[in-house]
Amino acid sequence: MNKIKLSTLRAASLKELESSINAFLEDDEVAGYQLLNATVREVEERTYSSNEEEFNAILTFIKNT
Repeated sequence: MNKIKLSTLRAASLKELESSINAFLEDDEVAGYQLLNATVREVEERTYSSNEEEFNAILTFIKNT
């Protein structure tokens, strides 16, 4: 039987998101899991005076039990 673990990370830039993902992959919380999929999405919010960007990553892990 397999166990699934989902995690979501957010950052203001793609470079920050990359660093966050790499740090998360080294965390003990996912040590026994294998990364199955990573989905990165850019969210742009437009307001009158500025545009704000945010990057999201959804990480899917699997573990054989």
